[in-house]
Amino acid sequence: MRSAPRLRHVRQVTLVLVLGLGLAACNLIETAPGGDASGAGVDGATLEAAKDGDVAAQLKLAETFAGEGEDRDLAEALYWYGRAAEQGSAAAQAELGRRLAWGDGVDPDLVEGRQWLERAADAGHADAQFQLGRLAVSAADGDGALDFPTALRWWRQAAVQDHAEALYNLGVAHDQGLGVEENPSDAIVWLRKAVAHEFAPAQFALGRMHDLGRGVPQNSVEAATWYRLAAEQGHAPAQARLAYKYVTGDGVPPKNDEALRWAQAAAEQEDPEGRYQLAVLYLKGYGVKQDFRKAIHWYRSAADVGHPGAQNMLGTLYLTGQGVKQDPEAAERWWRMAADQGHPSAQYNLGGMFTRGLSQTLTREEALEWLELAAAQGHVGARRERAELLAMETPEPAAVPAAPSPL
Repeated sequence: MRSAPRLRHVRQVTLVLVLGLGLAACNLIETAPGGDASGAGVDGATLEAAKDGDVAAQLKLAETFAGEGEDRDLAEALYWYGRAAEQGSAAAQAELGRRLAWGDGVDPDLVEGRQWLERAADAGHADAQFQLGRLAVSAADGDGALDFPTALRWWRQAAVQDHAEALYNLGVAHDQGLGVEENPSDAIVWLRKAVAHEFAPAQFALGRMHDLGRGVPQNSVEAATWYRLAAEQGHAPAQARLAYKYVTGDGVPPKNDEALRWAQAAAEQEDPEGRYQLAVLYLKGYGVKQDFRKAIHWYRSAADVGHPGAQNMLGTLYLTGQGVKQDPEAAERWWRMAADQGHPSAQYNLGGMFTRGLSQTLTREEALEWLELAAAQGHVGARRERAELLAMETPEPAAVPAAPSPL
């Protein structure tokens, strides 16, 4: 059995934790954690039992103080988790370890957090096993190495106990070949086990697998079904994907009002794809009155957080002057951002700025490079334009600029 982490006793530990919470030192003098704390959710009998060493009472107090109600007090919560953990409660050890490892309500202490998690995991606590897997592939570990074999070992132990997040992570690992041979069919098996718990990220992942035909036959209708299940739980990427499906009629009947509903729901959660889909609706006037100003707003809000499709569309709008003052230099900046992320239409558009005489900075060599990158991703226009540019001894601007690629 692992030895217990040395928890500097109660008041000393709590002082460290409270300072980690950034509370004023004077507050510690007025009410020391574990003292006369009381509130609407804390009854005197539970408090006295906890003080007398009753683990169940200590856990109840910890969970009360860790909640979102009026009694929320993370210093008190950590104090009581510590008391219960010292007495061997695996649940308390797991929660204390998780908070210390990830800095949840306290300054992070990876060493002590890991010790508590390992002690709980050795006792069979599924979430402690899951958290140790997360740590193995997290930069929080400090050495920069992602240890997927160790992560998979812990996640498999948690999965035996039907831990939804561990099941999901095993699905992702098998789909992407992380620490294990890539096998989409095995990924489907793990994801199906995770969705039995109505776990929204797994529902979304199954939707994507059906959309792409990975591990299962391609089925847009089935994909939309899984997206809806996740979207109804508030999963923003699923909401954004469902919005796209209602715009395009892919797997569902086209319904602009449904597209608007789901795009707004995702955008309200600051999901970049949700913002992008909402911009599309305003640009085209689907489900709403066409409004270039609002379209620009939502494209920019998505582009500012790195959405390449939104960056590409902003480039197109700045070149054409739709909703904004025409500005080829701004168009080039946005297209370059998207192109740097591998967006084929942006790469084509950026290369095309040279052939159309729209850029003061792009060289022929750069244009050829961008067109080659786009062509390698299957962009037909880029393949054709690159061939034409190679055939030209002295490139001349096109008499009539071709339309940029908005996709």
